[in-house]
Amino acid sequence: MKTRVISGIIIVLVLAGVLLTGGYVLAGTLFVVSFISFFELCRATGIHKEGVKLSPIEACGYASIVVHYIQMILCGDYRYYVFSIMFAFFLIMVCYVLCFPKFTSTQAITAFFCFVYAPVNMSFVYLLRIRPYGQYLAWLPFLAWVCDTCAYFAGRTFGKHKLVPKLSPKKTVEGAIGGVLGSVLVGVIYAHVLRIYVLDSTRLYFIMAIIAFVASIIAQLGDLLASGIKRNHDIKDYGTLIPGHGGIMDRFDSVIFVIPCIYFLVAVLFPFVI
Repeated sequence: MKTRVISGIIIVLVLAGVLLTGGYVLAGTLFVVSFISFFELCRATGIHKEGVKLSPIEACGYASIVVHYIQMILCGDYRYYVFSIMFAFFLIMVCYVLCFPKFTSTQAITAFFCFVYAPVNMSFVYLLRIRPYGQYLAWLPFLAWVCDTCAYFAGRTFGKHKLVPKLSPKKTVEGAIGGVLGSVLVGVIYAHVLRIYVLDSTRLYFIMAIIAFVASIIAQLGDLLASGIKRNHDIKDYGTLIPGHGGIMDRFDSVIFVIPCIYFLVAVLFPFVI
């Protein structure tokens, strides 16, 4: 537990430094973390084999990450993400065709999924950060950690009804509800702070409550998705990079899944505040 707490503090400090700085520092950090998370997913799903050199289909995934982050920095608009996604799709499928029958169609589809799941989803943090008031909005995806914490304690205290026992035996309906309520409460408190120091609008409370409510549900689905992948492939953790936590995907699974959701909610709802 001590190791886990120390690692958590270090993660928060690094995260604070990166989000406050923004710009190329944030983009570069996301780029590195995307590479690591893509590797963890490829290893977990069997695309990468231990002791085997980089396969062509993995190389296509990494090349797609490079292209995606270049266009992200140059364009700074989610609409250009269509180019990155289609580039990755065609590159991986061309690799599958040219290398046939070295890879199965399932492996090709899985490699594409790994690219979208972590690197693309994660990059929406950068888009959040470059929006107006982005230095405050970029923190919103981490409501997922608030949800995780509240769900854990609510589940331990009140949990009686299993949520999805075959996928995650310890998660309960009561815990899930606690996660949602805790997230909404923290979201409203954050709105109050923003109203006092940043943007004086009473609409902030309602909008932040909506964002926190939706994000907390999506975050729990993201956590279950990551758990499902691990169960399907009979692994305990995605990696060992973060002492006490596992890999990048173990620590950021719910956050990664919720980031695009937060971005689009902000894009739709915040114009009513500004």
